[in-house]
Amino acid sequence: GCHGRGASGGEGVIYDDAADLYDLQYAAYRDDVPHYLRLADDLGGPILELGAGTGRLTEALARAGHEVVAVDVAPAMLARVRARVTAPNVRFVEADMRALDLGQQFALVIAPFNTLMHAYTLSDQDSTLAGVHRHLAQGGTFAFDVYQPHLGALGVMRREETWGELAEGTELFLIQHHDAEAQLVESRYYFDEVLTDGLVRRRTARLLQRYYHRYELERALAQAGFKQVRLFGGFDKSRLLASSLAIVGSASR
Repeated sequence: GCHGRGASGGEGVIYDDAADLYDLQYAAYRDDVPHYLRLADDLGGPILELGAGTGRLTEALARAGHEVVAVDVAPAMLARVRARVTAPNVRFVEADMRALDLGQQFALVIAPFNTLMHAYTLSDQDSTLAGVHRHLAQGGTFAFDVYQPHLGALGVMRREETWGELAEGTELFLIQHHDAEAQLVESRYYFDEVLTDGLVRRRTARLLQRYYHRYELERALAQAGFKQVRLFGGFDKSRLLASSLAIVGSASR
């Protein structure tokens, strides 16, 4: 799944091309794994995973014996996940989720770890959800999670905590900008490494994410033909509140 995904112009690579940086941040993130494994165990396969990233969830699902079709638009991400997951029950597809046509239906389609936040326009959202609906078997389940923005200080560089271990002398910093009218959050990452001569090498990456309010997400899912839309405030199925950090949802065909 993928937190740091998206495209934006200007300085720095887009996050899709910074697969190693993504892994530094999130390789050890596991909060979502039990949730999606439970769904996979309950519903069976095959499973379509949108926004596979570098394969955190793909690997967990494959190890549990599930058949997975892992989709990502970024070659750098897919190269990483292909090296990581070599199980025969996983197939990799480089494709845009807005224009997906695999000619196959799935008992479970997942868009984990903010994948839906990379559908930036209403047209992007509609085509993505229509594609999910088209690939879902009758009675199948679509499951996803996106964050609700509770941002730290904006326009201020702050040290970013990581889920992976950083080498000594390396630091990851983040600056975020919020366009409330457009419901966009832009994050700029700065990864500093101290070289042997004491100089610092800085790499930058940028990502853009479009967040959802609860009822626009419900409306979009209903419009795409989904039934039994359920939205929670976390993987523990807590009630969804404005103060919830995430929207964890499911819907059926």
